[in-house]
Amino acid sequence: MRTGCFVKMCPQKKFFKFLTIVFVFAIVLANNAFSQALLDQEKATTYLRWNLFTGRDQLQFSKVGNKVVIKTLNVELFNNLKNELSDVRLDPQYLNSIQFKDNANGANALNAMAVEIELKDANVEMFSFYRERDKKYVVDFWTDSSDAVTLGKAAVLKPEEIKTAEVATKAPASVPTPKIEIAPKMTEPKIVAAKSKVTTVIAKEQPMPKADVALEKKVEADKVLSSFVVDPSRISKKSAAELDAEEEASKKPYRDFRYGATFVWDYDPIAPAYKQLVNLKTKIPEIFYPIANRNFKKDDKEAHLQLTINLYRKKKWGLMYKSMKLFTEKYGATAEWELLEFIKANAILRENVDVPNPELFKNALTMLTNLSEKSDNYELKKAIYKYLLSYYIEKNESLKILQIAKTYYAGTRDNFDFEESIIPAEAMLNSLAKLGQIDKIRELSQEKTMKKILPAQLLLAYQSYAYLRGGDLNALISFYETNRVALAKPIDPVIMYNTAEAYFRVGRFQEAMNLYTEFTKNYSYEYVASNAYLRMALCSDLMDKNYNETLDLYKRAIDTSVDGQVSYEARVRYVAFRSVRKRDLDDRDREIRIFLEQDKNATSPDKNLTKLLQQVRLRTLIVDGKYKEALAYLSLIPTIGMAKIDARIFDGDGAEIVYGIISDFYQKAEYSQAIKAWQTYKDKYIDKVAMDPYMNFVVGSSYVKLGLYKGFDDVYAAFEKLKDTPNRTFPIWVARNQELKASDLLSELVIVKDIKLKNWDLVQKNIAAFEKKLPAYNKTNYYKGLVSFNQKDYAGAVTHLENFFSKQDQRIIYDPSDVADMIRAYTDSIYELGQTDKFLKVSEAILNDTTSFGTDNAYIQNVRERIAYLGIEITAGKGTLNNYMLFEKKINDFKKAYSKSIYTGRVNYLLGQAMVANQKVKEGREIFTSLVNDKNTSDYLKELAKSELGLLNLKERTL
Repeated sequence: MRTGCFVKMCPQKKFFKFLTIVFVFAIVLANNAFSQALLDQEKATTYLRWNLFTGRDQLQFSKVGNKVVIKTLNVELFNNLKNELSDVRLDPQYLNSIQFKDNANGANALNAMAVEIELKDANVEMFSFYRERDKKYVVDFWTDSSDAVTLGKAAVLKPEEIKTAEVATKAPASVPTPKIEIAPKMTEPKIVAAKSKVTTVIAKEQPMPKADVALEKKVEADKVLSSFVVDPSRISKKSAAELDAEEEASKKPYRDFRYGATFVWDYDPIAPAYKQLVNLKTKIPEIFYPIANRNFKKDDKEAHLQLTINLYRKKKWGLMYKSMKLFTEKYGATAEWELLEFIKANAILRENVDVPNPELFKNALTMLTNLSEKSDNYELKKAIYKYLLSYYIEKNESLKILQIAKTYYAGTRDNFDFEESIIPAEAMLNSLAKLGQIDKIRELSQEKTMKKILPAQLLLAYQSYAYLRGGDLNALISFYETNRVALAKPIDPVIMYNTAEAYFRVGRFQEAMNLYTEFTKNYSYEYVASNAYLRMALCSDLMDKNYNETLDLYKRAIDTSVDGQVSYEARVRYVAFRSVRKRDLDDRDREIRIFLEQDKNATSPDKNLTKLLQQVRLRTLIVDGKYKEALAYLSLIPTIGMAKIDARIFDGDGAEIVYGIISDFYQKAEYSQAIKAWQTYKDKYIDKVAMDPYMNFVVGSSYVKLGLYKGFDDVYAAFEKLKDTPNRTFPIWVARNQELKASDLLSELVIVKDIKLKNWDLVQKNIAAFEKKLPAYNKTNYYKGLVSFNQKDYAGAVTHLENFFSKQDQRIIYDPSDVADMIRAYTDSIYELGQTDKFLKVSEAILNDTTSFGTDNAYIQNVRERIAYLGIEITAGKGTLNNYMLFEKKINDFKKAYSKSIYTGRVNYLLGQAMVANQKVKEGREIFTSLVNDKNTSDYLKELAKSELGLLNLKERTL
């Protein structure tokens, strides 16, 4: 008999003794481990670390409010923790107190003990993970504030991968593309690739003023820690070349990858498929061990056995069982018992093939199992093992498969049936893969006998699965590159797929794309080919390859995917690429958003795909400028339950939505609504991301426009505290009017306030300092023009404002009231200087340019009305009108545009004069008469109209 020993051939009894000794020795070692030092405390400048040396799954960590709870079911471990933590000196920067409870609270805390750690306040964060290499838990405490280094937020690129990732995404230097490398949990996976539960993202940031160099070096030196810990707020100062590259990127027809569907998750590894040995719906164990005829002429015993076999074949079960009973009574219970038991089991299974009876079927399996354990007939045992393997493979009972395969494998080794060993050997590897026993797979793959009996690529395939399942990506890549030359073509699909996934996760997108392409070329019929097609498109997208080619790859993934979830993911990413990242959308781009609608009969998307869908739907509303709808949709997304790194993506979009709302109100001069939006959403979205200087400028300016100087002072004070922090560079959905630093916008805010307060001396002083600091800033000319106009320096006002117009390559003034002040200052200055011809040309141009601007703003409409009226006055004052029809049209247009104008009476009076001067006496008399009879006409104009009528009467009498 053979045991489950994989390597050495050893007697059964000795082997069980050996297992017992090993088991006892392991328990002793585990108990001794608890008696050793459990806690090691490390203090750094920006965090506090506890190293708890114990086995995996011994401790459970959770954080609720300002408390961290560590639970355990191990009494001895709890007592040792209690002893050591009682002697630890608590760091007051992070911790307040520690309490020990013999009975933990909670629904799943039965018989659990807990250590409750009270943190200094709710801003102290905790992050824990288990380091398998050192057999310890690592628990980090840090302060979640603007000067703290945040741990556990995202994956990090290793130095040799940074260059590849930067080229791939074309992202700014301050936003490193994270390495997609997170080891999945050791739970039983599906053999067919599917979406894993681990989520990563591309591109996000929270800039901080300073980086902790010492901590960065420490993280970089610690290879295990650096594989998943990074400060997501790290930002580097951009060089001129980088800024130029960003400007060049802004001219591309598509935004970069960060503005599309950015959530990326790992796909599960695949293992070689194990083919079923027999179809249980049509076959029984007899197919592997035929029941042969007996030599019935030899003696009565053999004749009796042949009779029993004949009855079995004719399905005469009652007579068959009676014959068996008589045979046992006559020749003893041990006579041919193996054959009789085998016939009984086959008879039961044979009768239950079409419509199986579960109880009878179970009895038959039990009979076969007992027979395999007691019989010494190797051929019989081998047949039973094959049938049992087929049964449990169909039921997907991996542990039972492993047990049978081990015994089956040992039997083939004992009988030197090495060809037969292939079946149980492959079954063992497959069941270990399903159970997630990656260490056992590696050990078994290295066994010499395994290497002899199994194909080399099959063993390599299982090894690639073990590497990827264990998250050892670099080892898998090295393993593949070492053996690649020796691999016969076509390479096993498992090796290709798993290696391609490893390349993708570490950011080597071109290598990943090459392998995925080869995989789909040779194995397009595989179910996971759907994953490969989508990964190809995603690699092309991340490397910023030709846009049309990338779109075609997404379309191909949609069309060829047989996996509904993968096809839906491809549709979502396609919509994001074409209908969100594209800068200039047309109707056809918007039409493809129908892809976001899910089929009625399709299965619900998993949580990763749901999150991706929510992101794309939100961003379609943003690019359409539907900020209120976007804000309403964002409020429905459950970001509270997300990981912080994912929630920050939505917070960044939320801050942009709020800015879009504020900007719309500001451009309509609805300053109170802009301030209301700021105050409502400041804490919820804006303060959670990096500072946006221009948004602060807009809000501060709105306070000034409303004369709310106390509110302005509060905003200014808060703005000033953040002036040295880096500006937010992502996401920028709504275009900013200018790209000034926070400190410069603070200086400009002071000028805006002083102009509103009419502190002209102080304004001139501040403008001079501002101009010295930013000599090329064109808006300074605008402020100079306003100051000159208000101090009645009309020539200076015209000069400064014309300098502003000549250098303005893009609009940097969007506030209607500012535009109105500028127009009024310029036109009134020209008017005051007596430059009538210039005024007429300028006024006509201004009125044409501002037709659709500030239509809802009363102030700018008043300024337009005044300019139009002055133009009429100047035209009328030129003496005899040679072009009466043009003047009449100008007045009629004025009366139509400003039906309730205060200048209506004066304009009608001028029209009457013009008509009289052009021999239109009758029409002129009618206008003057209507002015005299109109009760709304001022007395002054009535007297003028009466004078004109009197002159007309005198002329008629004279004639």
